[in-house]
Amino acid sequence: MSRRFRRADSRVRRSTRRHLTGLLAAVALAFSLVTSAAAAEEDLASVQSWLDRMAVAVNNLTYRGTLIYVRDARVDALKILRRVDESGMRERLVALNGSPREVLRDNDTVRCIFPDSQSILVDTRIAERLFPAIASDASGLTSGQYSFKFAGTDRIAQMDAKVIVISPRDEFRYGYKLWLEPNTGMLLKSMLQDGTGRPLEQLMFTEIEIGATIRDRDLLPDVPGDGFVQVEMPNATQTTDEPLKSQWSVGKLPAGFQLTSHRYGDQRSMEHMVFTDGLASVSVYVERAGGDGEALTGASRMGAVNMFGHTRDDVSITAVGEVPADTVKMMVNSVRQKAAVSQ
Repeated sequence: MSRRFRRADSRVRRSTRRHLTGLLAAVALAFSLVTSAAAAEEDLASVQSWLDRMAVAVNNLTYRGTLIYVRDARVDALKILRRVDESGMRERLVALNGSPREVLRDNDTVRCIFPDSQSILVDTRIAERLFPAIASDASGLTSGQYSFKFAGTDRIAQMDAKVIVISPRDEFRYGYKLWLEPNTGMLLKSMLQDGTGRPLEQLMFTEIEIGATIRDRDLLPDVPGDGFVQVEMPNATQTTDEPLKSQWSVGKLPAGFQLTSHRYGDQRSMEHMVFTDGLASVSVYVERAGGDGEALTGASRMGAVNMFGHTRDDVSITAVGEVPADTVKMMVNSVRQKAAVSQ
């Protein structure tokens, strides 16, 4: 496997690991952005109220629990401990099956510990991708793109749960089904579904203690990582406030998608753009081809994460996101270089 293919394929793996490590926080970000855009839906205001409660619960409650994450034929069991107090938020996520791994978060810093490879990944920017602050006003991001409704009640982790269904209005995004604990609004289960309602990914607590007492020592890793190789991800230059400096644009976006983040890599050899409709998001990478390997071409998938890569002239373009395969393909094929502008 070429170096460039491994690098492109690793983006799918990182996207999946982001889902594992972010878990509840990533879900909180996604669904907290739902607004009153689909005003014609019956009970929309009530649904919105529940989603707002969920966002607050997932980000502000202290809890411990065990959950399972299912995608394709793979099942991961994970232990999560999260404490929120006057000093901020600390979280520990432990894989209970497969290769040993732990993810530790202390506010904006995240450490991923991999005992098998004796390595630690440190990335201050990962907090922006996994646990971003909830937008105070995301009006219009999901306008007309989803419908929302209640779907009765169920029982999850020995708790009653209120069920909410979020359905896409077109083929460019997936649907969601959520199970919320009635008293706190805590998310007990989530399901990502394709256009036919088939589950693509599921996340579910098998047990949870809300308001648990979590001590400092409970948040320490089983393996401290002394002597491990530590890898710190390099910083990228944020350019969202200066969009004219972007050298590339995505010409075809699904309705409702907007650019929410734009970064340059080292010496502007790569641009990373993130587009979202408030629920779904897609990362687009544009970089100069080179090196001794062949750039990834065509489609790839891992769970609900689809990737499409294409090389045009000396430029490699890749899109990754929890959206249907046709969505990332359309976006990649519409990337064009902007006319030169003065900096």
